[in-house]
Amino acid sequence: MLLLIPVGILLVVSLIFNVATGVAQKLYNKTAPAGRESNWFYNTCMGVACLVFLLIFSIDPTASDPFGSITDFSFASAGLGILFGILVLAQSYTFMWALEIGPFSYTTVIVSLATLIAAVSGLFFGESIDLFQYFGMGVMVLCIVFSTDKNNGSRKSSLKWLVIALVSCLTNGFVGIMQKIHQNTEYKAQSTAFLVSAFAFMTVVSALLWLYERKKSGESKFNPNAKQIAFALLSGATFAVPHTANLYLAGAMPSAVFFPIINTGGLILTLLAATFLFKEKLSRLQWIGIALGLISSLFVSGTVSAWIG
Repeated sequence: MLLLIPVGILLVVSLIFNVATGVAQKLYNKTAPAGRESNWFYNTCMGVACLVFLLIFSIDPTASDPFGSITDFSFASAGLGILFGILVLAQSYTFMWALEIGPFSYTTVIVSLATLIAAVSGLFFGESIDLFQYFGMGVMVLCIVFSTDKNNGSRKSSLKWLVIALVSCLTNGFVGIMQKIHQNTEYKAQSTAFLVSAFAFMTVVSALLWLYERKKSGESKFNPNAKQIAFALLSGATFAVPHTANLYLAGAMPSAVFFPIINTGGLILTLLAATFLFKEKLSRLQWIGIALGLISSLFVSGTVSAWIG
């Protein structure tokens, strides 16, 4: 089972599948029209594929599997899962809304800074953060700022946009904190039930929102073809792996190490994938951002502290 893999390797697996999800999403976006209708259809397909993956791999878990099967169920785990699903949907909706009315680059930067919220949350779970790790978080902020494409979109900022972007940032941060909370409760052995409840809730709500947007659009309906459906389902199948791994890693690793590395590493690998798979050219600042991301990972992971200490 996935969660019997050593933590270090599991972190790498999560990063790889996270990038695979991004690649599949980009392929979908290249063929589907922009807009809420196609976005909610994409989320619905992703949810279905995630649920299928989780159910298949939870039918007959081994005795040492820390996630348990779908039969290891309690209303507490289901409730926490639904709350997690609400946070994920709120983040997705506000991020989509912020992109519609504000600048792409600064929206991305603000929402990505949620990593800091999740990273310092470890202080509330008895974890410690040294000065080198704080410094690494500061370098990580520079990585996010430099790595974001400043030439994508011409929408101007406004107070309304800023509030929505900040809400998206907060909900994004609390998604990570929710993972940490669950893995520090007595229900962490019911993680499969937690994730199934979360994805079932998100899938149903996404489907209802897709149908609502479809009805509202009138004759200009988005009619997905086989290729678009395939890309959306592929995104969901690959998306289930990092979500499963990250829930476990949030409890197995210090927050100040896990959240910066999983987010910064994902950003760097996504940029490299865009360069080598889609032949997109990175600016000089983006290459500097990649370098800063690698440097920040040495600090937040505790590597520099170990060298000096």
